[in-house]
Amino acid sequence: MTQNRSQFKKVVIVIFCLCVFSYLCVDYNLRTKLLRFRDGFDFMARMDDTDGGNLSRVYFVDTPGCRMPHFEVIDDTIAQFMNKPRPYKCKEALFRASDTRPGELLLNMNDVELYTHYNIKTLSAIHCNYTVLSRETDWKNQHSPLRELKLAKVMQLPPEAEFVCLWCYNRADKCIYKDCHFFAVDKKPRVKPRLNRVSFNRSKDDEDPERISVMILGLDGLSHLNFLRQMRRTAEYVRTQTTHVELWGYNKVGDNTFPNVVPLLTGLDDQELNLSCTPKLKRGFDGCSFIWKRFQQLGYRSIFAEDVATLSTFNYHGDSGFRKQPTNYYFRPMILEMEKTLAFQKDANMHMCMGSRRTADVLLEYMRKLVPSMSRELFFSIFWTATLTHDYFNYPALLDAAMMDQVKQLKDSGILNRTVVMLLSDHGLRWGSFRSTYQGMMEERQPLMMLLYPPWMNKRYPEAIANLKGNARRLTTPFDVHATMLHLLHLDNLEPDKLKPRALELQETDSTLPRGISLFLPVPTERTCEQAGIAAHWCTCYQRQELQTNDARVQRAARFIVRLINNRLKNSPQCRTLYLNAILQSLIAAPHSKIVKNISTDYAVDITLRLQTKPGLGVFESTVRMTGYTIVLTGTISRLNLYGSQSYCLPDPALKMFCYCHR
Repeated sequence: MTQNRSQFKKVVIVIFCLCVFSYLCVDYNLRTKLLRFRDGFDFMARMDDTDGGNLSRVYFVDTPGCRMPHFEVIDDTIAQFMNKPRPYKCKEALFRASDTRPGELLLNMNDVELYTHYNIKTLSAIHCNYTVLSRETDWKNQHSPLRELKLAKVMQLPPEAEFVCLWCYNRADKCIYKDCHFFAVDKKPRVKPRLNRVSFNRSKDDEDPERISVMILGLDGLSHLNFLRQMRRTAEYVRTQTTHVELWGYNKVGDNTFPNVVPLLTGLDDQELNLSCTPKLKRGFDGCSFIWKRFQQLGYRSIFAEDVATLSTFNYHGDSGFRKQPTNYYFRPMILEMEKTLAFQKDANMHMCMGSRRTADVLLEYMRKLVPSMSRELFFSIFWTATLTHDYFNYPALLDAAMMDQVKQLKDSGILNRTVVMLLSDHGLRWGSFRSTYQGMMEERQPLMMLLYPPWMNKRYPEAIANLKGNARRLTTPFDVHATMLHLLHLDNLEPDKLKPRALELQETDSTLPRGISLFLPVPTERTCEQAGIAAHWCTCYQRQELQTNDARVQRAARFIVRLINNRLKNSPQCRTLYLNAILQSLIAAPHSKIVKNISTDYAVDITLRLQTKPGLGVFESTVRMTGYTIVLTGTISRLNLYGSQSYCLPDPALKMFCYCHR
């Protein structure tokens, strides 16, 4: 009897282990599908309840021209994707650069730490050399001859040196430490200022117009909702300690960074930019009408800094960037050198460490060093970080504390009292398991956009601020942010006598709406995605319903997309022909009922497909517009999973995501 019980217990334990294993391997996908299924019905039921209820909980935007569905920051569906990411630990820094004194290096370790980390008992046991860097091109730096660095607790480099790199060796001439440092050297504006900077006690009758600094603080790949769920301390600080407006209807206009940043900085879409200044033909973007040029003409100092070099906005896909340095302060030479010599701990697309610092902290350190200058002078600045926000759903949490400290420094230094800050992103997360959900698809199209402004503007420009607050739940885009910055070139544009005529023009029913509308003007409630310059594929205003994948329209659309991909590869014989392997999801989108009622003719429907091709099992997403027997692509074709080495045989960056090379 005892032996039978023992065998029975063993059987029970084995069955239990098998159940646990099955749960871990299978149940995650099952629960995901069930939650998506339930969430879809719950969403559609709430969306169609137009006769009652609190619509503010149903829609982010609810206007005659756009209904943008509401999603929760955290719920059961989101919770399964949440986890606490592991912090990155970089090397210990032997030296650090002074934040306030150009050229001053400080020893960052005591004797015990020197021995623990570098096996050094005294500074005399090592010797160091340094070189001063300067930009030659966007892809190449000049290096001064090596100079000896005399080691001490405080060391002085040439005060005019902006970027330096150094190497330290032990008595066996083995390199034990290398790092790069940078300083905020004084640089004069390219045009001598002729106008007065902003004054908070000026009379409206003063002859000289007021001016204010403008900052773009960009967090690449971060949706509005993921900012709120992952960067809670920063969000809480902005919401409670600054005067600001959150734009809940902010919609992206292109696939990745470039087509969303170009409208922000030029007011043009990426195709219009290529036509207007032909950067590929001229091998550079120097001739393009970037907004910083307008501010430079008024005597502003300008800053452009990113924490990536190879994947930077104007150098990605092999673009030449700029022939001449585009702004007074240009961080690319430093981050390029650090990527080449110091970068390590690569995760997905990004290097997380640059020597002794996290890559994102390098950018924040550069901003911190420039704060004293920005608190005294007029600046137009762009600080853009991608390393901790671009690739993973939960990684923005690793940036939260540092970003909150940075925003707090901007406030404590007085910069937020003389600067309009655009805290924004270009798009949401573009791949991964969360991106495969319906909410993930919508969030990808709804990037962060918060506008922080000085509190004195509430009294000084009440009409403009009232319009800004009213636009919080209107359909807005990067084109509108560009128009807003144009308004800030001259603050008298915010006076009532300037705003009211423009506001009346926007309300005229027979007038054509401009694509970009300043946020200091009332964005019309009738505005649609088409009027705002948003392609149907990116528009989040539509009511969307899931279609069966065996629907005839879905099958036709899928074959059309695969055929388009193969057509793009027809001149690349090294790539294999792709075939449709599976249709993973299909959604049909149409204008909501308030718009349809006013349409007298047949209207097109947009079908968004997520499909898988073979060989290679690439997952693609795109939207096609179907009108009767006509079918056209709207927007672009996006790849949702990484292609790795599948496309090793094709150098063309625009086609690599489609190609599966012959083995």
